Amino acid sequence: MRRREKGCAGAGRAFAAAWLCAVLASLMHADEIAEIAGDELAPRPVSCSADPSLAVPIPLSAAARSGDRPARSQLTGDWPARKSLAESGLTYFGDVTQYYQGVVAGGVSRRFAYGGRGDYLVDLDSGKLGLWQGGRLDLRGETRLGQDANSFDGALAPSNFAMVLPLPGQNVTALTGVQYTQAISERLSVFAGKLDVLDGTPESYARGPRLNYFWNAAMLSNITRIYLLPSALGTGLTIRDEVEPVFNFYLLDSHFTPTTSGFSTLGANGVVMYGEYRLRTNWFGLPGHLVPGFLYSTANRTALDANPFILISNFAAGTPAPSRSPAWTATCRFDQVVYADSANPLRKWTLNGDFGVSDGSPNPIHWFANVSLVATGLIRGRENDMFGIGYYHLGVSGLPVLEALGVGAENGFEMFYNAAVTPWFHVTPDLQILDPARQQVATAVLVGIRARLSF
Repeated sequence: MRRREKGCAGAGRAFAAAWLCAVLASLMHADEIAEIAGDELAPRPVSCSADPSLAVPIPLSAAARSGDRPARSQLTGDWPARKSLAESGLTYFGDVTQYYQGVVAGGVSRRFAYGGRGDYLVDLDSGKLGLWQGGRLDLRGETRLGQDANSFDGALAPSNFAMVLPLPGQNVTALTGVQYTQAISERLSVFAGKLDVLDGTPESYARGPRLNYFWNAAMLSNITRIYLLPSALGTGLTIRDEVEPVFNFYLLDSHFTPTTSGFSTLGANGVVMYGEYRLRTNWFGLPGHLVPGFLYSTANRTALDANPFILISNFAAGTPAPSRSPAWTATCRFDQVVYADSANPLRKWTLNGDFGVSDGSPNPIHWFANVSLVATGLIRGRENDMFGIGYYHLGVSGLPVLEALGVGAENGFEMFYNAAVTPWFHVTPDLQILDPARQQVATAVLVGIRARLSF
């Protein structure tokens, strides 16, 4: 029996090693990594959080438990050979999530939409594959299908961020992340490739912020960081202390390339640099973090402080508008546990906040703030459930062109309850009340339900 297990592990290791080599070779020559209808890049979505440790307490184990089906972390359990493949260096995750959401009052249109997405991640560990120590290759795939309610409410911040990616409004499957990470020492690692900075690694994917947490983009991210794109070619580094990452730095191309390799536009319009320092706190004897960050972009962007009539005429005629460079954004976020059950560490309340200010032009989002209170195990005996309530304010730049377009400040409220029917099946009802930036649009009330299946 041991020989058979050893043989299976060896075969799995050989297969995974061959796949790793093949992927690395193909990336050196590939220009297109996904096919979609048309070659045009869609409008850029709002930026995502680059925090690799967003506190969403619904972890997925790399090697799923293979016990009774209701207790598994994935529906398929150990099939097909999940545990032996993980021991040999190949770990995979997969999720299917469906959404039904609509506007019941105010907004632009009172109607509902149904859509869904698939999420996939394959992680290859070079050490377990018998190659070299400290290497990881992560392949991140995404599928978007159906409709969403993002255009129904009139708000700037998408009410369903998950359905914005990989491209808004399209039925598309794309390889949004191909990241290679190499540990230089116990404290330092470097990474490069096509980076999915939202959830392109096993650690960030397991927390699944956009699949488990708030729906609205403004509750998931700092909207002043609109130039920090979810999928772009780049490189960076992470510095750790004895517990967790304390510093992250990203150097990214300025083009959003979820459905292409990105090499054809690499370096054509400057770069985006973002760094953040993660400071642990212990206020009131409870754990937390304070994370200041700074973004700097050298790309040329539309100068929104130009004459509004010239800008509008340029947009209408399709002619180039005046441009400006550089752009900057300063941010600071925190998370602080305010209550913890001493008898059950899974039950706790966490206060979160995220604040940002930008140059105001070319970035139209001049300042931003959100605050939320998130509870896990709100109901005793339901430790895998999560409840969240939050508010955001989005302040646009006081530019004549925005005033001419009737665009002002935006406010939003969101509340959700993520119920773990089983560890691999979660159902989340959601309520949002949005006061849109478009001043002529009435306050929108949205309700929705999300169902996530991990396989």
